[in-house]
Amino acid sequence: MMIIQYRMFLIVLMCWVITGCATSVSPSREYLLMDADLQKAHVQPSKEASVQLMPIVVANYLAGNEIVLVTSQGEVHRSQNNLWAESLSPQLTRLTQQRLEKTLPDITWFGGQRLPSYAIALLNIEVDDFYADLDGMIHISGRWQTISAAGELSLSNTFYVTGELQSDGYSTMVQALSASWFNQVIDPMSKEIAKSLNK
Repeated sequence: MMIIQYRMFLIVLMCWVITGCATSVSPSREYLLMDADLQKAHVQPSKEASVQLMPIVVANYLAGNEIVLVTSQGEVHRSQNNLWAESLSPQLTRLTQQRLEKTLPDITWFGGQRLPSYAIALLNIEVDDFYADLDGMIHISGRWQTISAAGELSLSNTFYVTGELQSDGYSTMVQALSASWFNQVIDPMSKEIAKSLNK
């Protein structure tokens, strides 16, 4: 009796292994934000200054590697097969610094923990929304502040950007989010910072 039970166990185990191996797994796709217009970005003349770009803070629901879709009812759908190749916060921070260095070249930009010995101003950016909805619209929102070297609030503003996707697909969504971030969030911010420094 024990031998029969043992054989049955082996047969069930082998069927389970074969079934597991035969099940097709959809390959995942990974995406990075790209600043396609970096070389064409307009330079904003400003007074010389030193500013540290603090790591961009994203809302907790955006902190994972899954690309999210959000319904108008607030339901969050996380894609298991369409992922950020790098989480949003470091991507946004690195690419934003590159755009700021291009548009505001008179400012010395410091990122991460590379702090000089002298006092510098700070730029803080917080992102609340960075997603597409099920109706084919992208949403980007948040706020930013500059803090002077003396620790006082110099500038503060919010941003809210929406746009319609021209076609379906995660690739289109990532491209639209990228373009909107740089052209409708970072470039207007650069102009405000330059204007403030030139007063």
